[in-house]
Amino acid sequence: MGLVFLAIGLWRLVLHSAMNLFRKILLRLWSVWCIAVFTGLCLLLFPFLVIAVLSRSRRLIFLAHFIPTRMARVCLFLFGIRLEIKNQRYIDPQGQYIFVSNHRSLIDAVVAGAVIPNYVKFLGKAEMLKWPVLGYLLDKFYVPVERESKEDRTKSVKVVEEKLKTGASFFICPEGTCNRSDEFFTHFYNGAFRISADTGIPILPLTFVGSGERWPRGESYIHPGRLLVYYHPPVLASDFRDGRLEEGKQKVIEIMRRDLLRHYPAGDYTQPGLL
Repeated sequence: MGLVFLAIGLWRLVLHSAMNLFRKILLRLWSVWCIAVFTGLCLLLFPFLVIAVLSRSRRLIFLAHFIPTRMARVCLFLFGIRLEIKNQRYIDPQGQYIFVSNHRSLIDAVVAGAVIPNYVKFLGKAEMLKWPVLGYLLDKFYVPVERESKEDRTKSVKVVEEKLKTGASFFICPEGTCNRSDEFFTHFYNGAFRISADTGIPILPLTFVGSGERWPRGESYIHPGRLLVYYHPPVLASDFRDGRLEEGKQKVIEIMRRDLLRHYPAGDYTQPGLL
C-alpha cells in the first residue's frame, strides 16, 4: 500500500511539473506574439510621427500625440489584456491635468496612453533619448529625466511647467521607477505635486490594478487577463500650497490605497489580487 501512495505522489509531482512547463511554454509563445505586435505597431506608426516632426507644423505635432496613445488600446487588446475603466465621469477630455498613478509594471505607460483621452505628454527615462532615431522622436513628445539626479529632476520640473503652457496635460509616476516590493507604494517624489502647486493645474489620481500581474517587473512573460483603472475627482492645486505639499501628497496616496485594498485586502501584494 505504501508503494501505491508513493507512486501516486510521484505521478502528481510529475504531472504538476509538466503542467508548469507547458504553461511556461505557452506564456513564452504569447510573449513573443506580444513583442511582434508591439514592434509591428511601432513600425506602422513610425512614418506618421516622422512626417509630423519633420513638417515642424505645430498642428501636425499636436495631432501626432494622439496616434500612439489611441493605438495603445489596440496594443492591449492584442495582448489579451481586458481593460476596464472605472469612474471615467471624473475626467473632462478637454481639460488639463497632471495625471499620477501607482507604478508596478513596464506596461503602465501603455495603459496610461490607452485610458487618457486628453492631449497628454509623458515624463520618462532620459536613457531612451540615446536610442537611434526613436530618441529624436521621443524628444518631441515627452520630457526626459535622470531620476537619480536631483539637479536633473529639478530641470525636468521646469521643462514640464513650460510644456504645460501649451495646454498639454502630463502623466507622471511619482514613484519614479517600478515598485518591486510587496508594499503598495515606494517613495513618492514631490515633482508632480510641486508642479501642480506652481501652475494651478489639478492632480488627477489614477489607480492601476493588475498591471503588475499582467507584466511583472523583471519577468519576460506577458500574461493576458483583466486590468482595472480607477479615475478620481481632481485634487486641487491649493491642496499642495502653503506648506501642505506633504499633506496633499498623502491625500493622493490614500486615494490610491483605498482602491488597492478592494482588490488586495491583505494590505500589500503578498497575496494574489481579486481581479
